[in-house]
Amino acid sequence: MARDGTAYASFELEHRVARLNIQTGVTNDLPSHPDFGKLGKNTGLEALAIHPDGRLFTLSEAAADATGMVPLYAFDKDRWQITHRVPLPGPFRPVGADFDDQGRLYLLERTVTPLGFRTRIRRLDLNAEPIKAKVLLTSFPAAFDNLEGLSVWRDQSGATRLTLISDDNFFPLQTTQIVEFTVLE
Repeated sequence: MARDGTAYASFELEHRVARLNIQTGVTNDLPSHPDFGKLGKNTGLEALAIHPDGRLFTLSEAAADATGMVPLYAFDKDRWQITHRVPLPGPFRPVGADFDDQGRLYLLERTVTPLGFRTRIRRLDLNAEPIKAKVLLTSFPAAFDNLEGLSVWRDQSGATRLTLISDDNFFPLQTTQIVEFTVLE
């Protein structure tokens, strides 16, 4: 949700991003990027984040390309453009994102193993060339359920908090969890 109250939703299987009227539930699609139509099943636009300057960002849950990167798209002036190529090492895929008040991008990434879900959280400095990424957390399998939502915020003491939520996929063996971490710079 943007500072002006505008809400956005991504549609992973339909590969689109829309403005969402929270009162009515009605969505209005934003213009698309040609890459969005090429995304495969279950590799769509899951992560959305709003930069402090107001731009909306997204990236797909697709695997990294041959260079080990995935495109980061920003919606600005009524069109999507690729602003960066984000390194995506290992089996983790981006499922959630948010910016802190300094403009650093936090990525919530997930992978599935035979023993359960694993979670990784990275903080990226998009102003660095190449992008600097710091791993803040990597979980063991089944430490958490299917964490897919991320919110970055500051508490009253000035500490950066990461609040995560899982998706139970309407599957009885999965649970809904809310997990919170404090970032120790």
